Amino acid sequence: MTDPFSFQIENYKDIPSEKKPFVKTDFEKSFFQALEKEQPDFLLIDLYTDALKETAFVSDHQAITISPIIEQSQIRNDLPIKKIISQTDWPLFLAYWMDAIERFKEAISPYLREEQLILNCGKLTTRYLDSGGKAQPYKNVSKLEQYNRVWRELDRCFLTVFKKAKVINMLEEKYIGDVRYPFGHSVSHYESAYYKKLYQKFKEVTGCYE
Repeated sequence: MTDPFSFQIENYKDIPSEKKPFVKTDFEKSFFQALEKEQPDFLLIDLYTDALKETAFVSDHQAITISPIIEQSQIRNDLPIKKIISQTDWPLFLAYWMDAIERFKEAISPYLREEQLILNCGKLTTRYLDSGGKAQPYKNVSKLEQYNRVWRELDRCFLTVFKKAKVINMLEEKYIGDVRYPFGHSVSHYESAYYKKLYQKFKEVTGCYE
């Protein structure tokens, strides 16, 4: 919820071509133009990035997300970053985040009602299936649980602003990660049954049955 930021990303070969549009959308703040064009019936939101990733200000009124794409690219070192807003300074981060959520509410209101927003309450997994299909724990479980506490708190705060939003609660589901996930092994990537359940719950809260 800041001003657009122009930066040449085309020449960064360490950003896959299929991921560059995500970076451009974040930099150029074109989300609402896309929303106006597509006119979706619902918007599914999860706060993974908000809970885990830092926000970098490149000027007083321009900020970008330090996403995994940015973290893994030389662009991270080339960006003219002036300050970082991090979850490690929780009071500062939460004040910034709540202000951004209030501005997001105002900005999205011409396109979607609150009832059309769906918050996916998710979490990072602390276990995964290895290549042989055997469940294994991650070594940094305490850190993952800390991230999950932040995520749950942001979910709670979001629903104080968007009181009429629908909710998909995946917190009590027993699914775990899977090294065979098509887009790579990650603590945020689950076994395929998880996504089937998520889709089932999406249909239930929206009434969109095939």
